[in-house]
Amino acid sequence: MAEITAAKVKELRERTGSGMMDCKKALAETNGDMEKAIDYLREKGLAKAAKKAERTASDGRIFHIVSDDGKLGVMIELNSETDFVAKTDEFNDLGNKITAHLFAKSYSDVANLLDSVHESGDKISDLVTAVIAKLGENIVLKRFARFDSQNGKAFCYIHSNYKVGALAELDAEKADVINSDEFAELGHEICMQIAAANPSCLSPEDVPEDVLEREKAVYRQQLLDEGKPADKIEKIIPGKVRKFYESTCLLEQEYIRDSDKKVKDLIAEVGKKLGTKVCVKRFERFGIGE
Repeated sequence: MAEITAAKVKELRERTGSGMMDCKKALAETNGDMEKAIDYLREKGLAKAAKKAERTASDGRIFHIVSDDGKLGVMIELNSETDFVAKTDEFNDLGNKITAHLFAKSYSDVANLLDSVHESGDKISDLVTAVIAKLGENIVLKRFARFDSQNGKAFCYIHSNYKVGALAELDAEKADVINSDEFAELGHEICMQIAAANPSCLSPEDVPEDVLEREKAVYRQQLLDEGKPADKIEKIIPGKVRKFYESTCLLEQEYIRDSDKKVKDLIAEVGKKLGTKVCVKRFERFGIGE
């Protein structure tokens, strides 16, 4: 039986991040063989991680990268069970690695991204599993967005607590204006608007027909319950729909810095100042726990 020295236990802890007692047991089980002990801990960690994967991960952080020229922006939501784990170096290192990996290449969906191979030689899913084993909580890559802009720029805003993030792509008919301070300021304001007001669509035209009809049905029933005459209800519905658009459609929303102005008015003002038409092409908003 090989002697299990304190120095060996310390080395194994440093190489694996496992607890002292786990390291001591691993060395004992493998007769002091360092590499076998590492494999032993990995195997045990994977088994524990599999059990933890059943637990709900409803906390976490938003991570992002935007290229220096603004042509590429990525954002991910990485979930943990608690905010305590979300603040650890291991969790944040994992989030940054996944974000950088996504920045380097496009993936069709979360499963595709998790199955891809990181530059370290491990699959992204294996990197996640290793951190689960080390931190003792379930960790889930919930979703991601990647905007590769051809003619415009990507902008991102992450709230100070890292729980809410918005990624948007803005475009302009005159290509030279996208590098102006005014365009950059507009991109920042649009992302802050998205983060704060949580729109689900860009414009009324983007609201799915079934969603709109469901809203109208709810309004009709509410008005009937209030005792409104049936012949008056259809005249009231358009006003209700307009209010629905103002709460759910980015361009129709009240601008968070000026209640007398809609977001579309802000965009038009900046476009006029720059001498060109400016538009929001697309956006994504991630909120932890939503």
